[in-house]
Amino acid sequence: MADAMSSMAINGRSEPLQASALGPTRWAWLLLPGSIFLVVLFIVPLVGLLLLSLGMPDWTLANFIRIGNNPAYLAVLRTTLEISVSVTALAFVLGYPIAYALTTGGSALRTFLLIAVVLPYFTSVLARTFAWVVLLGRNGVINSILLELGWTSQPITMLYNRFGVILGMTHIVMPLMILPMYTVMSSIDQRLLRAARANGASPLAAFLTVFLPLSLPGLIAGVLLVFIYCLGFYITPALMGGLSDLTITMEISSQVVDQLNWSFGSALSMVLLVAVLTVLWIGSRFFPVEQLLGFSDAKSGSDTITRRQVGTQWLMRVGAAANVLDRWLPSMGGQGVPALASILAVLLLLPVLIVAYLSLSASSYFVFPLPGYSLRNYQAYLSDTLWLRATFTSIRVALMAAGMATVLGSMLAFGLSRGRIPGRGAIVALVLSPIIMPTVVVAVATYFLLVRVGLQGTEFGLALGHAVHAIPYVVVIVVANLRDLNPTYERAARSLGAGPVATFRTIIAPLVMPALVVAGFFAFLASFDDVVYVLFLGIGKITTLPMRMWEGIRQDINPTIAAVATLQMLFAGIVIMIGAMLGQRKENT
Repeated sequence: MADAMSSMAINGRSEPLQASALGPTRWAWLLLPGSIFLVVLFIVPLVGLLLLSLGMPDWTLANFIRIGNNPAYLAVLRTTLEISVSVTALAFVLGYPIAYALTTGGSALRTFLLIAVVLPYFTSVLARTFAWVVLLGRNGVINSILLELGWTSQPITMLYNRFGVILGMTHIVMPLMILPMYTVMSSIDQRLLRAARANGASPLAAFLTVFLPLSLPGLIAGVLLVFIYCLGFYITPALMGGLSDLTITMEISSQVVDQLNWSFGSALSMVLLVAVLTVLWIGSRFFPVEQLLGFSDAKSGSDTITRRQVGTQWLMRVGAAANVLDRWLPSMGGQGVPALASILAVLLLLPVLIVAYLSLSASSYFVFPLPGYSLRNYQAYLSDTLWLRATFTSIRVALMAAGMATVLGSMLAFGLSRGRIPGRGAIVALVLSPIIMPTVVVAVATYFLLVRVGLQGTEFGLALGHAVHAIPYVVVIVVANLRDLNPTYERAARSLGAGPVATFRTIIAPLVMPALVVAGFFAFLASFDDVVYVLFLGIGKITTLPMRMWEGIRQDINPTIAAVATLQMLFAGIVIMIGAMLGQRKENT
């Protein structure tokens, strides 16, 4: 499962996939259903959004001129850019030591760090944002501790301002920064570092001249993904930001949901989409997009950096200076980075653990430390018909979305892995796009499409939107599994007289089934935890569990929400455990 999660960001292994018994041409046909599904429910809505922003059928640039001429909208764009740059930089500074320790640390440290990275990654964004609301509020955990220790005489304002937004967003995107860096770092030959040390380089010099340049592809991938994700971030800025921290996603939501100004909301969406595509284009100059699914050699990314010799001479000079500097630095016996990574990992886990702790409160309101322990918040959730109705709605939608995403995503994965067709790069880009493009933009575009066909506000329409978003995760997980299959099993079956169908049924299907189960679970989780699609596709008509939480956080925060968030985190943990057990079972067989 770790391979699949890492491949979600970048994959360093790329053994050529062998053509199977069915033949590459037959496998290629499996690309058709999923491609049509994504074109109809992803590409067509985005094209429709573009046409709407241009005032179809009266064709005008008035909406874009309005954006350019109004200082308020330019300020929104500037705020979005400032927050995105700040969060990306902070996530890199904090994430690099964790990725490095994941690569070079002992097995116990690696296990702990991987848990600290993976568990928050698959925990609902809404639940993690709620954790920070509880931590940073005027009567929150941090202010309670500061007042108790006498370090401050009155609560400090840490929520509903730029500080809270950056802190909350950084915590949420940290795993997205760490995973691609870790995947590239894990492929670096440690013998190169030992050779540098043997030739007189200090530990710092060896890191700066050998390890850092080789890790640049992962660094670029992490920065690229996080920055794009921040540009389209909606939940955390909306819940933790103040009036002066309005981002473009919040303005899009205001125009579409509150003011029903569809054409202008579409124009803002297109501005955001163009910004993301521009960043992607610039990033692709240094990092091939195809590597996000492991279809090309990660070494090629390193070769690109090497060929262009980005800063090589400068790094060598820094390495020489590092040899001198290293003599004056205090020695920590090589435990400095592991210690720092462990502290940062604890901070990654702390918000979700504190929410779980507060969910056991015997009080009807938040107080820290707890006056007593009770399951009253869980009982309140289980006895509230509104909460239960929202839960069952989420389950129904998630089951439909997971079913569609698993079937179509698996077919796409087999076609991409085993088929041999021209234009594979375009199909890979199509598959990746739903999770790279800002969710708000895709949700707004899907909303306009579903309105035209009468599916807006229906559970099936919401499931269609969720399936589009979940398909890339299914493809990534299944492709990672197919990449590791030993083709000799299939050749042995054919040599014993088994036909193509029998070979697939008796050899391929059993070996891939664990990955399909894991992919289905993660597709279910992606749908079950969604808020943004529900805000647009189910306006006033569908209330899912995350939507119920969203309304509760915005209106009246109470410990029952902590219990619901804890149950969501527990569910994510169970999914991860199931994936790990199935992965271990595959290795044992």
